[in-house]
Amino acid sequence: MALYDTIGRNYVQTRRSDPRIVTELLRILQASSVSTVVDIGAGTGSYALPLANQGYQVLAVEPSAVMREQAISHPSIQWFDGCAEHLPLPDQTADAAIVMLAFHHFQDDRQALQEIYRVIGRGQIVLFTYDPAMIRQFWLTEYFPAFIIDVETTFLPISTLISNIKTITGKAINRVSFPLPRDLADSFMAVGWARPELYLERRVRHGISSFSKLNATERDSGLSRLQRDLKTEVWDQQYGHLRTQQNFDIGYCFLHTH
Repeated sequence: MALYDTIGRNYVQTRRSDPRIVTELLRILQASSVSTVVDIGAGTGSYALPLANQGYQVLAVEPSAVMREQAISHPSIQWFDGCAEHLPLPDQTADAAIVMLAFHHFQDDRQALQEIYRVIGRGQIVLFTYDPAMIRQFWLTEYFPAFIIDVETTFLPISTLISNIKTITGKAINRVSFPLPRDLADSFMAVGWARPELYLERRVRHGISSFSKLNATERDSGLSRLQRDLKTEVWDQQYGHLRTQQNFDIGYCFLHTH
């Protein structure tokens, strides 16, 4: 929570919902009979709001007051101060639970899954997450090597996450890869995969937790090198082909139960 009390102050400026992510989320939810959704680690409500606009009742759980205070009010969204390991909700309150790029911030992943299962019963679980096995393939780590350790120690391997969900819920899990669009609206870590200039913008970096954990020396060194490589076209010589791609699969995916 302390991390997001710091980086979350201007979160709404760069961490907006992406319509393609929303479309996939709705597609998954609409395959089941869902009317009430608990959004865990809801942040500023960037994904709770589009669900509410589509007629869902949303119970948004977020431990950071700084984040909650930036949320847009909606009659179909009810906000709760709480964490994933101790959800402030009765048993079987919702038909589904969503966790949008927040699961890796939970302190106890198994306890969080048990709480989710308690709150939704036999309902649906939908996670938007990242496959840490892919991080070494992302060019950004050449400029910020500490991202490798950060991601590999923060995100559970997808196979482990799937196994844990199956053990706790007894349900089969689908994995749906989500190649990132070039004009991604939600500025999480890989937002600049084809637009490296974005990482030179402080407001973009400020909304990415991995950047907030970098020591100043590595951050400044990486930024200086990136800026230099863009100016001298070294980056484009190596990775310029990415600028012509519409999508890029770098490990983001949805995991959901049936």
